[in-house]
Amino acid sequence: MIYFKNEKKDLGRDFIKISIPSSLSQLNGYYNTRKAIFCKEQGVFKNSDYDKKDSQAIPIVAVRHYMGIPDETVGVVRIYQESNRIWYGGRLGVIENYRTFSKFTCPNLFNEKKISVLYQMSIAAGLIFRAVSLANYLGCDKFYAHVQQQNVKLFQRLHWKTIKPINLFGISHFLMEADLDAYPAQPIYEHDKEAMKHHLLESFNVA
Repeated sequence: MIYFKNEKKDLGRDFIKISIPSSLSQLNGYYNTRKAIFCKEQGVFKNSDYDKKDSQAIPIVAVRHYMGIPDETVGVVRIYQESNRIWYGGRLGVIENYRTFSKFTCPNLFNEKKISVLYQMSIAAGLIFRAVSLANYLGCDKFYAHVQQQNVKLFQRLHWKTIKPINLFGISHFLMEADLDAYPAQPIYEHDKEAMKHHLLESFNVA
């Protein structure tokens, strides 16, 4: 969870939680946020950015909670296994008002004191960490992403290397690979981790 820094007496009740959608409304928020970013704002797609990868992808959302209650989806990413133990991330996006949002602390977000503070520099960085560490937990030897040119420096700071330039949808991208040593395997759910692992593998058709 990402807690807002404030001086309210109810500190800790306003936060952003990064997780797999836990309800139909959160799943709708996941797709609506993608549409708002990649269709309406960037114009990469016309009416929908949904593709065949979504049938096997695991969605991850950053949801703002107000007074402890889920309020709005502010960030998204998806991961999917392209082939045996080879994973990809994609559709990373944060709504505009939260892209420079940095007034938060991250107790309990990663549950690991050794995690670099770089992953706490933005919501996007938190989403990237969650995406790769979850894939690592499920079984990952390589993790790739096609990164838009303006985001390459962010990924490089987060221990990714550039493989090659590539043009996708008429936009300059770079194929990049994560350093898995910087993303220790971690599930998103805290309780009954092994049962949740099997649930994910079955629910999202991960071989």
